[in-house]
Amino acid sequence: MPIKKKKTVKRKTAKRKTLGSTIGSYVKKLMKAPAVKRAATSIKTLEKKLAAAKKIKAAAVKKARKALSK
Repeated sequence: MPIKKKKTVKRKTAKRKTLGSTIGSYVKKLMKAPAVKRAATSIKTLEKKLAAAKKIKAAAVKKARKALSK
């Protein structure tokens, strides 16, 4: 009696993930790094402080000019 072979199910090979060797993906990876995020937040706070300092300076200059004009 001949031995019957089971039918094998043809499976699709899993699509390989690209290694992402492009420059864009490298830059994205760098920009997502925690150190970059911390630096960005510190820069934003420094910009806010600078804007506030400029306003204070402008007010002081205005006051000094007013005092000199009298």
